[in-house]
Amino acid sequence: MAYMLFKYIRRKVRENQAKKEALAIGEEGYSIPEVPRTPTRTQRGSHELHSSFESPTATTRPINSHVTENKEEAEILRRKEREARIRRWKLMLGLVLPNFLASIDVTIVAPAIPTISSHFNHLSGSFNWIVAAYTLTYTTFVPASGQIADVYGRHFALHFQMFWITIGSVLCASSVTWGMLLLGRALQGLGAAGILNLTRIILSDGMSLADNSKNNTVFSLINGISYAVGPVIGGYVADASWRYCFVIPIPIAVLSHVLFFFLMRDELVKGRVSLEAHDRRRTGYISGLAYIDWIGMVTFILGIGLIILAVQWGGTSYAWDSAAVIVPLIVGGVLVIVFFINEYLLGPGRLLTRYFTKQVAMIPSTLFRKKDTTLLMIINFSAGVSLVSAFYFVSYYWQLAEGYSSSKAGTQLLYYTPGLGVGVYATLLMCNVWPKQTFYPLFIGSIVEAVGLAVMTWAISVRNTLLVKVFLAVAGAGTGFRFMPVVLHAAGIWPNRVASMQSVLSFTLPLGETIGIAMMGAVFSNKFSQYLHSIAATDASFNGGTTGPSNLDALSSLSPAAQEAVRNAAARAIMWGFISVLPFMAVSIVASAFIGNVWIGNPKQVDEDGKVKKEERKGMVMTAPFLLAVCTGRVHSQRKELDPVDVQQQKDQEEKRRTIPDVEAGEPQLAQEEHTASREPRT
Repeated sequence: MAYMLFKYIRRKVRENQAKKEALAIGEEGYSIPEVPRTPTRTQRGSHELHSSFESPTATTRPINSHVTENKEEAEILRRKEREARIRRWKLMLGLVLPNFLASIDVTIVAPAIPTISSHFNHLSGSFNWIVAAYTLTYTTFVPASGQIADVYGRHFALHFQMFWITIGSVLCASSVTWGMLLLGRALQGLGAAGILNLTRIILSDGMSLADNSKNNTVFSLINGISYAVGPVIGGYVADASWRYCFVIPIPIAVLSHVLFFFLMRDELVKGRVSLEAHDRRRTGYISGLAYIDWIGMVTFILGIGLIILAVQWGGTSYAWDSAAVIVPLIVGGVLVIVFFINEYLLGPGRLLTRYFTKQVAMIPSTLFRKKDTTLLMIINFSAGVSLVSAFYFVSYYWQLAEGYSSSKAGTQLLYYTPGLGVGVYATLLMCNVWPKQTFYPLFIGSIVEAVGLAVMTWAISVRNTLLVKVFLAVAGAGTGFRFMPVVLHAAGIWPNRVASMQSVLSFTLPLGETIGIAMMGAVFSNKFSQYLHSIAATDASFNGGTTGPSNLDALSSLSPAAQEAVRNAAARAIMWGFISVLPFMAVSIVASAFIGNVWIGNPKQVDEDGKVKKEERKGMVMTAPFLLAVCTGRVHSQRKELDPVDVQQQKDQEEKRRTIPDVEAGEPQLAQEEHTASREPRT
């Protein structure tokens, strides 16, 4: 693949060089001024594509040289497109492996969980901690990763996050105790949170909606494929040894570090404390600590972490009315409230900005002024619940209810892949070809996902394996519909707060996974225990216990009749686990029905002779409910033009005129410096 890519780039370079030489002399024999090459190391995005035509490239031009000017304009556009294409290829090559690794880490252990739990004698009750330890840190550290990228730059943040994936994988692969395994999984989740979040941020930095759509199409496919092949890989390697599930990520992580350094270090947005040639590295890192929202970071991590722990413990390790559940739930809730108060007071001109002059809110309170922020969070949350239910609890069904091996159970999850592919490809057409809007894939995907999970729940209860496979694919299609449009819709709603908005969305997806696995695990464990009590009460020969077998060997040692009774009990318990999360799917449908819409525009395109093939069409946005606007015929009156690059330029100009700029987005460094200067006490 790398060799084919090299040949493609070399051929395109030679073609462009030949065209440039052919254009050196115009049709009338006039010399065409040389156009300065724009450096690809600075990120200018689509703004340069438009601004390059606003000013002439030469002070004098021959008379009657209209054709020459058109050719010059076409040449400029081709150069800009080539530079943008080269940069896009660098980013994609640098981010493919890290995204594959971060995505596959979520699902590679799915078919191996019963085997791993059995190895440590934790098959009953606490098996879901293999997933929960990962999603706990994944969820809580997402916003922190976004702020680290803002302060120290995208390149440093990528290396920082990948380091934790490497360390976590080593700990898991060499773990000798249950606690060591969970620590390694927690570190893996910490790193993966940053990688997936940073990918969205990097792909949105300075990009138009059209370019953003193209970039996210590729990574939606990569994430979908990674989610799908993870269980297959995990199932087969678990048959040899479950430790291979954690050995595989180590060389991928090392190679990712190399790609970050050689391909991406000059292509990424710098941080607020990016070092110049004469700066000391240690001084730069220390000065960056002043920009971090420490109060917000600590209260968020501890608050969300305690709430997740309470949900994990409730109904499994401890009773819901016990102090071990109630105390962390209350303390976590208070800390979350303190977090939001802190973020509000860090807004421009408010109380905390007088004392912490450099700090920028981790999640700006202004994001929630638009209802679409909350609605996107709900949609992304339900997608996380759907993912974890499809990959983990369907895997439990195959192994506990049907008696499949790890490799065979992982293969059955491949039925999710065609559905996921259909959803992603359909969204690709809807966002890039027609109708080039985000509402329809979000709304259709929410409905399809809910229907797929609902019917699959019934199929699991009656142990109809064919219907389980079919509607697993249907649920996958619904999830695939929503991968890309959520990111594009967020970029359209908040084009000048990309990092903060993407961090919020990247937080809600694993939050859905964490809450989903906790709820389904608690319901499954309680129902399974009840059914085993019933079996023991009616069958005196049953010796499987009332909490379930501690490992798979204990299950296989039961008599055939007892095994069948336990498998039916497992199927019904898993059914109730799915029923517990179906209300989230219904809420997602309601949220998608009230969301606005984003129209994705087109860049200007010209042919080799300078003739315009396609006129520029800017993106548009509507924050009012789109479905209601369609019913009342108010779509055209309620939508407005939007170009993320133009919006960013206007924002910079406005901040220069304001006494106290709005820097909650945490984007332009210049605005932050002016903001800081404006709040310094006067002598």
